[in-house]
Amino acid sequence: MAKIKFTRRPSSVLAEHRPIYKMAQTLVIIELCGRGKKCSLIKLHLLNWALKSRSRIELLQHAVRSKSLHLPVWGFDPSLAISLQLSIEDGLLEIEGSGVSVTDKGCRLLEEIMKNGDFLKTEKESLNLIGKGITETMVSAAAKGWE
Repeated sequence: MAKIKFTRRPSSVLAEHRPIYKMAQTLVIIELCGRGKKCSLIKLHLLNWALKSRSRIELLQHAVRSKSLHLPVWGFDPSLAISLQLSIEDGLLEIEGSGVSVTDKGCRLLEEIMKNGDFLKTEKESLNLIGKGITETMVSAAAKGWE
């Protein structure tokens, strides 16, 4: 009978699944697409989902131009949920209503992130294309059909 030998090898974690990366990305989403340093959880998940492909960013750009968001559904990322919890525990974000807001500590970190032109460069460029044009009202209206 043949013997099978397994060798455990380290495997890398994709950057987008690393909590510190996702925490920084969340702060940038709130800064560039939120209002008053606040954002709902559902909008955070929408923008996080959009950052995964250029075509999704283009869909949101079209929604900004038409002032109407017509998406049947978008993904909810468990790594975002984990990073939100860690950000709250670390004092970068605080729960506010159905969303989160950036704390003073979070603002200081966000200032450093925004000053560094190379850090999260692609995400910043993509989110700047959308800006604050996707409103909480648009997101709520799109999600109403889920109930």
